[in-house]
This record gives sequence, C-alpha cells and structure tokens, in this order.
Amino acid sequence: MKAVEGLSAWTVRCMAAGQTTWAARCWLAFLRLASHVYGGLVLLRAALFARGVASVRRLPVPVLSVGNLIAGGTGKTPFVEMLARRLQTQGHQVAIVLRGYRGRSTTPMIISDGRRLLCEPPVAADEAYLLACHLPGVAVLTGADRYRVGQIALEQLKCGVIVLDDGFQHLRLYRDLDIVLLDAANPLGYGRLLPSGLLRERPDGLGRADLLVVTHADSVSDADAIKRSLRRYAPSAPIALAVHRPLGLIGLFGEEHLSPSHLDGQRLVAFSGIGNPRGFETSLVRLGAVILAHHVFPDHYVYSAADLEALSAAAMKGRAACMVTTEKDMVKLTRLNLEKMVTPLYALAISLEMLEGEEALGRMLTCLLGVSDS
Repeated sequence: MKAVEGLSAWTVRCMAAGQTTWAARCWLAFLRLASHVYGGLVLLRAALFARGVASVRRLPVPVLSVGNLIAGGTGKTPFVEMLARRLQTQGHQVAIVLRGYRGRSTTPMIISDGRRLLCEPPVAADEAYLLACHLPGVAVLTGADRYRVGQIALEQLKCGVIVLDDGFQHLRLYRDLDIVLLDAANPLGYGRLLPSGLLRERPDGLGRADLLVVTHADSVSDADAIKRSLRRYAPSAPIALAVHRPLGLIGLFGEEHLSPSHLDGQRLVAFSGIGNPRGFETSLVRLGAVILAHHVFPDHYVYSAADLEALSAAAMKGRAACMVTTEKDMVKLTRLNLEKMVTPLYALAISLEMLEGEEALGRMLTCLLGVSDS
C-alpha cells in the first residue's frame, strides 16, 4: 500500500512539473492512454443515468451536495462544516453523509448521532470524525451507499436535511442543490482526466452545478480570470469566492489552544497528508512561520510510529521550536505512542470564509428550505 501511495504522490509531482523530465513525459504518456479508457467509462455511466437505465433514488428530505471536479483538496471539509453549522443555526436537524474514505468499516456507520461520538479512528474515517468533533448537534454518518446511509439518518436519527460530502459524481442519489468547489490555484486539475490529470470528469460537467465556489481565492492575483474560464462550462451558475482563515493552534488531544500569532517568527517543521499541501504551507508562511522543512505525504496517509519518530528527529536536528500539521492529520496521530515526543506538536485549525457569493447561497437555501438567516 505504501508503494502505491508513493507512486501516486510522484505522479502528481510529474503533473505539476509540466513534463520537464524524460521519466515524467514517459509516465504521463502511458497514463494518458488510461485516461481515455477512464473518460469513456465516465461518459457511459453518465449516459446510463441520463437514459434511465441506471436509476436515481430520491430521499424524502432536501439533499445538499458539496463536491469537487478534481481529485484532491479544495477545502471541502471546512465548507461542509460551515454549511452544516449554518443550517443548524436556522433550526434544521442536519445529518452529514460521507463515503468514509480510509475508514475500516465497510458497512454504514453512525459516527455521531448529534449527541455523542459513537465511533473513533481508525474505524471512523478521519474527515468524518473531525466533522463530528467540530459539530455537536449534527449527525455524521458514513457508507458507500449514500442512499442507504441517508435512510438510516432519517429513520433512526429523524434528520430533516442531508449534507452530502463529496457527492457531485454520486449520480445514484438525487440532489436538490449541487455545490462544486474548485481550488483557485488549479481549478481544472491540469486539464486532463484521471490518471494523467486530476479531473474526475470533463469540465463541462460543471453545467450540472447550482453554485461554484472558488476556494483559496487569495492565492491568485486575478480571480476574475478564473471566473471567466469557468463561465465556458457553467454559464448561468453563480460563482462565489472563499478563503481559509487560520483559527489557532491545537495541541495533542486538544488540551492546548494557542493564537495563530504564536507562529510568528517560530522555526518549525511542518508535515501533511492532504490533497492540497501547498495551501497548508502558504497559511503557515502568512502567519510568519519559518518553515525549516515541509514533509508531504500522500492524501489520507496513515502514519506509523516510524514516521513520527523520523519527523521528531528532523525537528530536533533543525532545532525547531515546534512541529505543525493539519487537524485531519492530527486525528490519525493520537492513536500512536507519543510519549517520546520532545518537540511540541500542534495542528493548525482553519475555517472557511466566503468573500463573494454569500447572498447567492443564502437565496438558494431560503428557496429550498424556506428559512432565511435573518
């Protein structure tokens, strides 16, 4: 498994390098053949649903989907958290439904019933567990069959609204609202389908979206140019802009909370196993951190004790004041033996803030659910 993850990470680096090396050019040329096969299968699957050969099932409550066009991090988890908290504030009984990537359970699971946590990692997927910890009062469930998981949320937990995490390509379940997130730094995944690019489907799939949200909008100088490029594929959908705001530093097991300003001038070693490590590093730099090294692992990486020992040794060798990772990564570290840790370890907590498009989202929610924020 580690060899497969390593190959995946190297492939992404080849995509980003613009095919400048002989090895990258050969590897991506081979993968382009696979992309044609993948693209054909995606089109066939979409045609089966469009013609009714494959059935779309509908739940008796509103389903709001937050999804991606590409494989990789666009800030889905903080957006789902923001949306669920907003719906909860409006008085809705909310359930978040995820596939549960890398969780060990193969059957539908209730991670949180809204009152208490019922499952922890490694059985619970890291993102699901993180959402459950951040959102008391909101149910969190996982399972590959999102329709069946939604039924459980309705029947057992009496939820009135479903937020579907990573649901844009899940055509089997009807969605009342499709929100698609795109990273400003790479909105179209190098312009190629998986596995030679990051696109899960062709960009014209954006025509199905009700709202596009460009995340990390502060990482580019011309967000309007991105909007214009997206208009080719989604001429009528509103386009919102969002950024990630650091909230603070959280110690192991949540026992310590520090202001983001604590990182100003601090020498640190960073590490992450997320879809967008560059965004994480940029956040640290903007807070004034002096990054001695950033160790990047594949997305959803499962850390071992040896990994943590190597990271700790690197921090001590560089005389780092601390080590910093993401909240999603921290969830997977708490199961390891951390008694030998000498250098303080923190997770950088972030939230999502919409710069533009707040009104458009509000109108959609009011039209669908009949309740406004005011």
